Amino acid sequence: MQKKWMMYVIRLSWLISIAISFFGFVLVSQLYEVQPKGATGNLGFIGIIFLFPFIILSLITTFRYFLTVTSSAKRIEKFIGIAGGILLLGLFVYFSSVQSIEGDFSEFNNSKNLVFFNIYTFGLIHTISGILGAFYGVMKPKPIENIEESNVE
Repeated sequence: MQKKWMMYVIRLSWLISIAISFFGFVLVSQLYEVQPKGATGNLGFIGIIFLFPFIILSLITTFRYFLTVTSSAKRIEKFIGIAGGILLLGLFVYFSSVQSIEGDFSEFNNSKNLVFFNIYTFGLIHTISGILGAFYGVMKPKPIENIEESNVE
């Protein structure tokens, strides 16, 4: 019962950190469009300074969530989850490359300061963090307490 309760707490903390960092991404992308009076440039860099700790926290929480989910899943569920994550990673890479070719969201110019802040970048970095957590959950050896005593005679 306690393990199930702990999964709810980990999932809730993951969802809260995802929401905070997502709204931070939206805010920073809007700050890049604000031009202060009497100055050149924009206010996007200020948003990046405040958003950076939340992005790092969100990536660590995503890693931990997928590590926990993968380590408690069955073998076939682990590989289906990792395959789904790789498919999602491919979709984010494809859509971000299509947007950069069209020049709609990801155009390199002075007003963007050579930084992407859009939904594709957000999804891409969190998908990579989730896949790394899942791989580590599959490869991580079990603790000594979980090894059955029947193997030792």
